[in-house]
Amino acid sequence: MTTSPVQAACPLCGRDSHMGMKAKLLYGQPVCSKCYYAFANRRQFAFFLDIIIWSFVVGFGLVGTGLAADADTARGLGYLLFPIFGMKDGFRGQSPGKSLMGVQVADERSGQPGGFGAAFKRNLVLMVPFVPIIVAFTLAPGKRWGDGWARTRVIWKKYRDRAPFAFTPTGQG
Repeated sequence: MTTSPVQAACPLCGRDSHMGMKAKLLYGQPVCSKCYYAFANRRQFAFFLDIIIWSFVVGFGLVGTGLAADADTARGLGYLLFPIFGMKDGFRGQSPGKSLMGVQVADERSGQPGGFGAAFKRNLVLMVPFVPIIVAFTLAPGKRWGDGWARTRVIWKKYRDRAPFAFTPTGQG
């Protein structure tokens, strides 16, 4: 006797139409392809917004305050200040871009929003040339390089109480 596989609904949106062969693993949990790509796009767009905001604040801020005479000097100082950009997620796990896109960095052990130390650890790898480009194309399954080091994960706040974002204390599932 053969049994047909049960097609479960997506734990995020509740639809089963994009599950089955189209399901993707997000933090090891199957979700529909639509939710999978929507979450990845949110994360990528949040990062893009943070770069734009950082460039604007540093560039115009340094030139406007007289700390830099021109845009080239401001850009050079911006590179020196890049480690500060690495701590952008330290404000209760959110940067301006993450806040606008509804995502947040959370500690994978406690479920609490990430702080400045975790933000610096998870973003340190982005200081290596070309790594941000690689990271942008490899973050869709959930964790990226820095998340492993910082023991964090990015969650979609709208679905924070649903798998794969719901916090499960260590040893309980």
